[in-house]
Amino acid sequence: MLTVKNFLQLAPFKSFRLVAGSKGLENKITGVNILDNPDASDWLSAGELLITSGYFFSENATIQKRFIQRFKEINCSAICIKPHIYLKGIPESMRNLADELALPIIEIPYGIAFSKIMNIVMAEISGRMNELNQASLDIHSQFFEISLHGGGLKKIALGLAEMVNNPVILVDTDWSVLAVSDHEQPLIQESLKKTGDTLTFPVQIFTDLPKDFERIQKPITRGILFDEQEYPCVIMPVYFDTIHYGFILVYQIERPLTDLDYVALENGSMAIALEQMRLLEIERTENRIRRDFFDQLLSGQIKDLDALAAYDTTIDPSLNYTVLILSIQTLSHKSDSLMKRKQSEDRLMKNLLSSLTTYTATRFPQLHLFSRKNQLVMLLGTEPKLSTLKTHNEVSDTAERIRMYLEQHGHSEREIFCTIGSTLPILELSQSFEEAKKVIQLLEDDSKEEKIYFFNDFYFDSFLVDSISNEQGKKFYTHYLNTLLAYDQKNNTSFTPTLKAYLAHHLNIAMTSRALFIHRNTLLYRIEKIKGLLPVDLEQEKNTFALQMALKLYELHH
Repeated sequence: MLTVKNFLQLAPFKSFRLVAGSKGLENKITGVNILDNPDASDWLSAGELLITSGYFFSENATIQKRFIQRFKEINCSAICIKPHIYLKGIPESMRNLADELALPIIEIPYGIAFSKIMNIVMAEISGRMNELNQASLDIHSQFFEISLHGGGLKKIALGLAEMVNNPVILVDTDWSVLAVSDHEQPLIQESLKKTGDTLTFPVQIFTDLPKDFERIQKPITRGILFDEQEYPCVIMPVYFDTIHYGFILVYQIERPLTDLDYVALENGSMAIALEQMRLLEIERTENRIRRDFFDQLLSGQIKDLDALAAYDTTIDPSLNYTVLILSIQTLSHKSDSLMKRKQSEDRLMKNLLSSLTTYTATRFPQLHLFSRKNQLVMLLGTEPKLSTLKTHNEVSDTAERIRMYLEQHGHSEREIFCTIGSTLPILELSQSFEEAKKVIQLLEDDSKEEKIYFFNDFYFDSFLVDSISNEQGKKFYTHYLNTLLAYDQKNNTSFTPTLKAYLAHHLNIAMTSRALFIHRNTLLYRIEKIKGLLPVDLEQEKNTFALQMALKLYELHH
């Protein structure tokens, strides 16, 4: 085992001078690295001997202190500096801090090539590779045993914590906690935050994380403050193939990590990714089974209660049911690739389905749900004896509570709205499902200022769309509105929306002017102009209905 002390005793390095950190002479050297770029510090590994000209230290004491502390957090073995090129000398403040941290600083004599140091050190430590490879195989076998016996993420976290002799937290890509090795550990209790029913790690405390650092797929170290003391925290991205599954966090409370601990992290990362894939596949299978059953029910293929009873389901056939569809529209960044957006959407739907299943289990026992693409489809059971008004209120209240819960769960970069069909007996649910889908179609180009929409409020719109072809609809609204629409377009006026408001308020001048926030005289002027542009008498009842229908057809086709 090559230590810093052994290194200084090697014949080629007898002229090297230890200037600080003598308490760290027993530090083990497991590798060697040249560092002259401050941004490359995240690429360093535990046990490495660092060789540098000191260029990035410059003469700035703050920068010197930050990097000495960072090297200690990473658990580098020693720093070899060649001064007098960029660094005039090794400052006393650096030496004092290195003494305090037991991090040896070694001065390289002028004229010694960095490549010579690297070659000699690598030759010395190469004999240890067989030992390291055997230890790596042992670690791999331990994780294989955990995975083989279905230990799950909790067992992986416990096994990894035992190997590295430090507390471990597993989080997903949104930094929500998946597993913790020790919930009673004070630093873990203090650092994790509760959001709804979910524990999250506040990654915002790390203000200097590299952009998209998880793509590096390499552990980095940052400090975490607790009781006025800073502890190094190793952050290891969990990747498999090109898919990112989350992070491993290791709080270095008991001891610094060694190179063998980093081998354990790499194997743990693989075990976590495989476990996540296994859980995802189980969830997909369960959801597919649920979806296949609901697809048959909602398409009307289940014709009688005997056929329904053949399925192992908790649906109560004595209840009436309402179909609710929650549409989830993610606001992806345009710069994201198609693959990244798809992964992000799949991960979001998985998290929402899992979270909502937990949330509704005890609160809404008569609610059944499954996911399809970017939608959560729900069947809500209600007592048939309830009045129409009470049923409507119960469905509306349930939809609003669920929608609010989902909006508060996780990131806010998404839009959620709910469409609701009629309340019907279980075997007639295909109609309720078609109605909820129909509302989504009618809302396709709508701004969706409201968040919950009942089919009953769109019955007339649906009738017009289903009963009148596009060509017939265009002919109808053109007959009544063509002159008015052309005038608005040519003169940049708003007579068409004024007519709509006037008709909606039953030709009441006072109510219409208040609704449009305009003066009564302004409205009277507009009405007179509108009357001159319409082909029919606005005051006749049959014409007001025809104009309302023309306006509705115009909206549906634009």
